[in-house]
Amino acid sequence: MTEKYGVVQRLRAGEPLRSIRRETGLHRSTIRVIAAVAREHGWLDEQRPIPEVEEVSKVLSDLCHDRLRESHPLDEYREMIGEWLEDKYTYVAIHELVQELFPCSEATVRRYIQRTFPKPAKTIVHRDTIPGAIMEVDFSSIGLTYDRRERRNRKTYVFSGRLRHSRKAHRERVYDQKQETFFECHIHAFEYFGGVPETVVPDNLKAAVVAASFEDPIVNRAYLDLAVHYGFLISPCLPQMPQHKGGVENDIGYIKRRFLAVFRARQRQLGRTVPDGEELATELLKWSTEVADERTVKGIGIVPREVFDSEEQAALKPLPAFRWDPLTVATAKVQEGWRVQFDRAYYSVPYRYIGRQVKILANHRLVRIFCEDNQIASHSRANNLWQIIRDPAHAPPAAVDMLATTREGLLHRAAAIGEPVERVASAMFSRGGVDGLRPCRALLSFQSKYGTQRLLAACVRALAYERPEYRCVKNILVQRLDEQTDFKHPTVRHSDGVQSYRFARRPGYFNDLTTEDTHG
Repeated sequence: MTEKYGVVQRLRAGEPLRSIRRETGLHRSTIRVIAAVAREHGWLDEQRPIPEVEEVSKVLSDLCHDRLRESHPLDEYREMIGEWLEDKYTYVAIHELVQELFPCSEATVRRYIQRTFPKPAKTIVHRDTIPGAIMEVDFSSIGLTYDRRERRNRKTYVFSGRLRHSRKAHRERVYDQKQETFFECHIHAFEYFGGVPETVVPDNLKAAVVAASFEDPIVNRAYLDLAVHYGFLISPCLPQMPQHKGGVENDIGYIKRRFLAVFRARQRQLGRTVPDGEELATELLKWSTEVADERTVKGIGIVPREVFDSEEQAALKPLPAFRWDPLTVATAKVQEGWRVQFDRAYYSVPYRYIGRQVKILANHRLVRIFCEDNQIASHSRANNLWQIIRDPAHAPPAAVDMLATTREGLLHRAAAIGEPVERVASAMFSRGGVDGLRPCRALLSFQSKYGTQRLLAACVRALAYERPEYRCVKNILVQRLDEQTDFKHPTVRHSDGVQSYRFARRPGYFNDLTTEDTHG
């Protein structure tokens, strides 16, 4: 309004409209309206005293705005334009529609809308911070760096976990946004702070793993498992609402402006067009500790390290006794053999899920398989590559007959009975030129005829005599030799390393006999 009061003064002094427009920057139509209002109220009469600012402001705020409005040709289409704005049409789209009714420029339409349909001023409420209450986390791309381990340039990201109260942050260089990396960054942040906050606020849109975790219930389960282990709550910000975690958003910008710009310049001085990733990680940690945590935050006048040491560190929850066992999330299709492949091993699932896509959650000890949000199988993790782990309860009704037709199925059944039976079955199949399917099926049939314990004992005895054969096991069971309690290993190893059977003559026995003894 002081500008418009200045226009009245210039008009009163006789300054031309073109000069006033050049000096004030106001539109000529606005100056004309002010001139008309000033003439009506006699403000341009040099014989009368110039009015006060308040009087000019009151009159112009009512009349000037109305006269500008009345004189605009787009008022005829005001209601129509208002409907387009309610439907979220852009300025470009509205201008294209208006062009069909009244030829004008896009700038004219834009100014008219801004003046006629003013948006309410945005307001914010500064939230009071509580020590140890909230940590905000975010990923952001920082371009390419050279990975020494893989000897190639890689897209690089920076992770920031920032405590809202003290503004202290854990910053880390990573090469991807996978869920494993996302979880590890949380763990590193907790260990950097020496405690755990009440709530973690992740990004629900920009970080790929976090976006997946709240659209995919299985990945969300992995994040929830991490939260339960460390005892924090997950409170993701709403989509397209980064201001809900504005502190960490500002920290990402602070890293790029203050640290990354200087680091890249120094790398170029060393002749590196692509910065070294290892040096970036080292320098980022050093900069965070020596510079970022020691600066005075503008607007509030605090030093993050001092506030953290004096107020926030004591408010954090203690770390658990042991680290969380990271979860790996994978997708697989159930094969016709009612199993899935994960990390070069096979795990069974109920046969009715054949052909379905499933999610796999695995740590170092356990593999859990989910279909949609329901757990359908759980196994101990395989110890060997390409190991097959089956649960008999997952088998289809004819699984026993089906497995009995393959070497793999018979070995699996033998292993389910016990290791001695599996070793005998493996020995049957290892003989070249002989089909071991029939004798192996006959061996396994002894379980129903003689019982599991007797079959195990018979196989132990057959292995001890180094005769892992069907006929030997059968004779042991028929003659009930497996029930003998005085069973000893049939071979004896002498001091000279020679091995012989227990009923064989000892070495040198015949050399000790005299001729008389021989003929007597």
